[in-house]
Amino acid sequence: MTKDTKKLLAESLLTLLCSKPIDHITIKDIVTECDVTRQTFYNHFSDIYELVEWISKRAADRALVSSSDYDSWQQGFYNIMVDLKQHETIVHNIYESRYRDVLEDYFYRVVFKYVAKVVELQAEGMNVEDKYKHFIAHFYTLAFIALIFEWAHKGMKEDPQTLIDQTSVLVEGDFKKALQKYDNQD
Repeated sequence: MTKDTKKLLAESLLTLLCSKPIDHITIKDIVTECDVTRQTFYNHFSDIYELVEWISKRAADRALVSSSDYDSWQQGFYNIMVDLKQHETIVHNIYESRYRDVLEDYFYRVVFKYVAKVVELQAEGMNVEDKYKHFIAHFYTLAFIALIFEWAHKGMKEDPQTLIDQTSVLVEGDFKKALQKYDNQD
C-alpha cells in the first residue's frame, strides 16, 4: 500500500503541476486531488519537495537504466532530455519556482552518481586517486547540468539528439585522457 500511496500522491502532484507552478501548490491541494488525508501525505513525505525528489528519482532511474558506461552515457542523457521535454509544463512549473535550487541540488546528485560510475569504469586498470576521479566527475556533472538547465530555461526548443551529439564530440575520449593524466600522480 505504501508504494501505491506514494504513486497516488505523485500522480496528484503531477496533475496539479500541469496547470500551476509548484509555488502555488499546497499539501492540501495534493491530498484533495487524490482524496487522502494530510496525515497520509505526512506518513510518506515530509514536504512537497521530498515528493518532487521521489518523483525525480524514479524518472531518473528509468532514464538512466542500462546507460552507465562510457559507450552508452549519451543514451542516458538523451533519455533524460526526452523525459524532460515530454513533461515540459511540469518541468517549467518546478524550474521557474523559488525552490529551483532544490531541483538543481537533486539533479546534481543524480547526474554525479551516474557520471562517477562512468569515470570509475574508465579508470579500470589505472592507479588514479579518488580525489581526481571525483574532480573529473564533478567537472562533467556541472557541464552536463548547465547544458540541460540552459536548454530547459530557453524553452527546450533545440532537439535533444543534436545537443547530445554536440556534447559527445566534445567529450569523446576526454574521460580517459583526463584519467591518464592523473594516473600514478602523487
